[in-house]
Amino acid sequence: MEGKKKAAIFLMVMGENFTAQVFRHLDDREIKVLGEEMAVIKKIDSRTISVVMDEFSKEVGDGSMGLSGKDFLQKTMPKAFDTKKSDELLGDLLSKGNEKSFEKLSNYNPTVLANLLMTEHPQTIALILVNMKHQTAAEIIKALPEHLQGEVIIRIADLDDVPSEIIEEIHEVVDEMISDMGNETHASQGGIEAAAEILNNLDNQTENNIFDKIESVREELADEIRQKMFVFADLVSLDDRSIRALLKEISNDELILALKTSSDELTQKIFNNISQRAAEMMKEDMEVMGPVKLKDVEQAQLNIVKAARRLEEEGKIVLGGKGGDEVLV
Repeated sequence: MEGKKKAAIFLMVMGENFTAQVFRHLDDREIKVLGEEMAVIKKIDSRTISVVMDEFSKEVGDGSMGLSGKDFLQKTMPKAFDTKKSDELLGDLLSKGNEKSFEKLSNYNPTVLANLLMTEHPQTIALILVNMKHQTAAEIIKALPEHLQGEVIIRIADLDDVPSEIIEEIHEVVDEMISDMGNETHASQGGIEAAAEILNNLDNQTENNIFDKIESVREELADEIRQKMFVFADLVSLDDRSIRALLKEISNDELILALKTSSDELTQKIFNNISQRAAEMMKEDMEVMGPVKLKDVEQAQLNIVKAARRLEEEGKIVLGGKGGDEVLV
């Protein structure tokens, strides 16, 4: 057992007041090291207590403390620091614990995760997916049975604030999944935008199947999600400066492939933002290009959309949804 873990257990056994006094003599880095260890402890059995406290002659505990590390931190921090600092430290420590759980989950094959998740309630699946990267969530959605895909997206779109007790249950499900595969206070919010982000990372066939399901039960919701999505065809709405910034991020080969099924308007917009010589060469390449697989074209388009969304996150361009709700003035 590492020293920092033993120290964390020792402080938890000694109690909240004792630990609060110790924390006053530590710097933030040391508190975070101990806090991270405490945050992942669910309970401490008597054998572990004996190992850590073997320098004491009296017997310690009778089975377990019955107190989670998170509960212990939430009671201890306010006694050691003022409200502001206590909240900051707790927020940092507990959110890190949650992130680590979902990061571990993201390391597994999406198909494996989908097989485990399909036995869970759609609401539980939705709560887990919104805490993962959109690309990973999209891959899991794709691997779920079709009858679940639309249901889960609907629930993601409907998510708002989630009660803390529900979040606790979700974290337990995640921890159990990680444990089965052998290997908090905040959760990412869902909503229309989260659903749109996940759908943006799916192939057209899966996306269409999901929209068919949503439209059959919630047509207005399907329209709202579409308004928040950004697809390859929407590049035509970008200003010339944004188009030129995007073109710097993608290869000619990928661009030529992506334009295979694009509108004349979008193709011309691209040609208008490159040199005449480059446009002529690209037209020649497109003319001699033979038949290509539709899935390869869609993948190239998806890669370009991802590049566009990354540039938006970096503040270099502005994107609007299909409804054109972003207006530049």
